[in-house]
Amino acid sequence: MNKTLGLSALAGAMLFASGAFAFPAAPLSGGGVAVDNGLVTQVAQGCGPGGWRGPYGGCRYGRPGWAYRPVRCWIRPTPWGPRRVCR
Repeated sequence: MNKTLGLSALAGAMLFASGAFAFPAAPLSGGGVAVDNGLVTQVAQGCGPGGWRGPYGGCRYGRPGWAYRPVRCWIRPTPWGPRRVCR
């Protein structure tokens, strides 16, 4: 019992004595601006190169070379008339 109590007290002391370094402060240059060391690449609106946000928040691409994936469309006959299918 004494051994368990002693180990519990030691573990608790170590837990509270150690500092939390999960999010250390960033080094600041003059004026309070973080130093740009090239580790972060800025991308416009989070859509990747050549993209921008559309009216409902989805990513849009303006040039054919930046398409997300090739889209294939065809017309499929249905009992209610022809239907366009894109995949």
